[in-house]
Amino acid sequence: MIKLSLRLETILDMTPASVVADVGSDHGKLMIALYESGKVTHGYAVENKKGPYNRLVKALTQEKLEDIIVPLFSDGISDLPSCVNTLILAGLGGETIIEILKAHPRKLEKVTTIIVDAHSQVKEVREYLSKIGFIIADERMIKEDEIYYEIIRFIRADIAFYSEEDLTYGPILRCNKNNVFKEKYISRINEIERILKKKNIPASRLAELQKEKERLLGVV
Repeated sequence: MIKLSLRLETILDMTPASVVADVGSDHGKLMIALYESGKVTHGYAVENKKGPYNRLVKALTQEKLEDIIVPLFSDGISDLPSCVNTLILAGLGGETIIEILKAHPRKLEKVTTIIVDAHSQVKEVREYLSKIGFIIADERMIKEDEIYYEIIRFIRADIAFYSEEDLTYGPILRCNKNNVFKEKYISRINEIERILKKKNIPASRLAELQKEKERLLGVV
């Protein structure tokens, strides 16, 4: 069994049994693990950079899986086959994820699940996906190598209503408030308090920080 990082292990656990495409697959470990777990009998591993794509092909060939997990040298979801119903976009910036989805909306017509691990602009990703016909079915926050990750599973639905707090902190995450969630935002509160003790902070910045602190105190 292939060994995964905690982040990839979490994504694997959140992925339903389906035809999966992993965009930005890099070394292909996640797709190989999905096959080994029995969740995937056929899927696609997508890379748009030559170096990572060559590593991906080598890894799949070594496992004799290149006909089961098909490597695609492609940009985003432009060559996504219509049989794909689960899409994974992990290890990418939020802006990149949104750009990938916006570029080829028709490729999403048969997709019923989208799992994202956005390394930035998580709020914007939640907002965009909720506007194009998906709702948040699961969210998990983990910490690995001193980095916090928010992994979100969206499923297709007719309509979704989310508050500003839902979009910013996650409707499920802020409801469950696990230890990692609390740690992240308590750490931010402490950071704000240290900044507020400094002299000569512009009034506008002071008000902004105080507002953020109050908001976070209401979340944790």
